[in-house]
Amino acid sequence: MAAPKYLAQANQLIAILPEASREFFLEHCELVSVQRQDLLSQSGQSAEHAYFPLDSYVAVVLNMLDSNDVQVDMTGNEGMVNVSLVLGVRVASLTNVVQGAGRAFRIHHTELQKLLDADPFLRNVLNLYISLRMDQLARNMACASFHTVEQRLARWLLKLKDRAHSTELLLTQEVLSHMLGVRRESVTQAASALQKKELISYSRGDLMLLNEPGLEAAACGCYEADLAIYGWAMASLALVQKSDAI
Repeated sequence: MAAPKYLAQANQLIAILPEASREFFLEHCELVSVQRQDLLSQSGQSAEHAYFPLDSYVAVVLNMLDSNDVQVDMTGNEGMVNVSLVLGVRVASLTNVVQGAGRAFRIHHTELQKLLDADPFLRNVLNLYISLRMDQLARNMACASFHTVEQRLARWLLKLKDRAHSTELLLTQEVLSHMLGVRRESVTQAASALQKKELISYSRGDLMLLNEPGLEAAACGCYEADLAIYGWAMASLALVQKSDAI
């Protein structure tokens, strides 16, 4: 059953497609519900589907052999899950686990390849998204090396807010520890510092953003850079779409 067209605007990658491409794409997708902790792909195993979140969001996790797993990024309705399928690579190098329940469009890898071969604009959109993800992963690595835990926590909370579309978040210390790649004691210190500045409130896994402008000021410049490069990419695609329509 084709995915409902009225939800097409809920995922930004699908929304940027020209109308004909978008409708053709949705004919090959299905709408699915995903729950917290659902595995959408497992490192070292074959992925069957690509996912385009609508109101759900997904943690991208690097499985470490000699230490705890580390969350290296997250995906919401700005992107897609299992991007390697665009390149024809089915074996996942990263684990994708649902962090926020909701809905997503899902497409089988064979159907995706057929559409990519038939629609150059779709391929351009998803290739650009892969490039953005590579930039983000590189920035995340540099961020972990050069910025304080407090700065990084502020950045990740803002990124999570953007994907959850809410200032009220359910986050245990364990989850925050995986996000930042630090011990829980460091998470406690950073969260306490943000609470003292009245930027967040945090108690027993319930976290609320109280002052978003203040949190942006407390975050490192990586958050602003993330927004800028993604905004530039979407604007570039919109210009290409407009020129193709003339």
